[in-house]
Amino acid sequence: MQDGIGKAPKARIVYVGGPDEARAALTESFAEAGFALVSHEDAAQCDIGLIDLRGRRLSSRKAQSIAAVLRQSSPESSIIILIDPYMDETARKALRRHGELVVMLTRPEGLIERCRQVLRLRNVAEEAGERLKSLAGLNRLNEFPPIAAPAAPLRVLIAGEAGPTALAAVNALTPVTEQCICVFSAGQALRAVENGRFDVAVFLPARDNDPLMSLARSLRRHPKHASMPIIFPLGDPDVAVDYARRGASDFMLSDHVAADLGAKAQTTARRSRLLKSMRRFLNACEGDGVRDPGSGAFTATFLTEHGARLCARADQSGRKMAMIALKLEMEAQDSGEAEPGRRALHQAARLINRVTRAEDVVARVGVDTFLVLAPATTEANAEKAALRIQGVLENTVFRSGDDNMQLYGVSIDVAACERPAGLCIEESVALALAVLRDRPTAPKTGSLELR
Repeated sequence: MQDGIGKAPKARIVYVGGPDEARAALTESFAEAGFALVSHEDAAQCDIGLIDLRGRRLSSRKAQSIAAVLRQSSPESSIIILIDPYMDETARKALRRHGELVVMLTRPEGLIERCRQVLRLRNVAEEAGERLKSLAGLNRLNEFPPIAAPAAPLRVLIAGEAGPTALAAVNALTPVTEQCICVFSAGQALRAVENGRFDVAVFLPARDNDPLMSLARSLRRHPKHASMPIIFPLGDPDVAVDYARRGASDFMLSDHVAADLGAKAQTTARRSRLLKSMRRFLNACEGDGVRDPGSGAFTATFLTEHGARLCARADQSGRKMAMIALKLEMEAQDSGEAEPGRRALHQAARLINRVTRAEDVVARVGVDTFLVLAPATTEANAEKAALRIQGVLENTVFRSGDDNMQLYGVSIDVAACERPAGLCIEESVALALAVLRDRPTAPKTGSLELR
């Protein structure tokens, strides 16, 4: 289904409550981001329910009723409620029990970024549940760490210039935290993050070019600190647009800090801990018949079991599922020994697991052929992921592991396609391999060998 945006949407978002002009503006902005905004009649297969309370056309009680109806129509969808900056504390507290609150005036980019994060969390949670079922079907329940959000007290970092907002943040967080560290500059914040562990950070940039913005972007890309959520209190909701483009992810109004920051920090930290636990589980699923011992990719046995679940899930939810087929080629040694090339091939295959997302399934379907199943992913995004994998592998040098420590490059053929609805996993694998086989490729000069 194209949903009127010219191509298959990344997700379907049900919009309820706003005037026609607001709906038209949001529809256009979401379409540019690749999402489809639909009416409540199509709530059965929606990914997010969006309730617009700006201008108070709907009362808080009515919004709670709508949220209940949306959850009944689509139990797996998340609820986001748009509110005005001046909504009182009592109404906000009541609405938080039914969905996530987002303050927005006219510019929707901050809302779109929040929708992306909600969908990413949903995808990881769904894959963790489906993979758990597949492991149970293969009798491999003792091969993974438990999925749990630790109940340890919060440790929060507040970074920024001293002022009323910083004081309000300290007063709001002190009752709910075990440790609340306050620093004044980006350099001090970096040293604090390197020397300690924090569940949540609150950044208070004084200006647009504040070094805290660069630090937030760097932390988000760092594998050790990427799971730490960073909250930005802002005076103007529309400023969130500019911050979102520069790597920021979570926002709230400065006027709401005193009343809402404590509860928001607790919820955000609990969600981050659970997400980190699910990712650790997805990366640690091992066992005889589950992962190939050499390459670390999933075996054909697990692909058959788990792929069938993913195909059924895609058909049930109406979401897209993409596939990426990869064929690696390593240059043979002059001595004719195959072992050094095999070791380098296994290293390259393990790198594929690190480049792909935690919710993607990397399986080995041949000696040098691999398949990546990407749930809830369109073909366009899969093609971007394929190019990223190809770029990383072809620009990485691998060692042979023998006494000479010869270095190898790898050449890789990649192809991405979208699984048609109703196709079983065996047919989907055959389709991806056929696309890889028929894909025109540029002439190769051979894999790089460095001595």
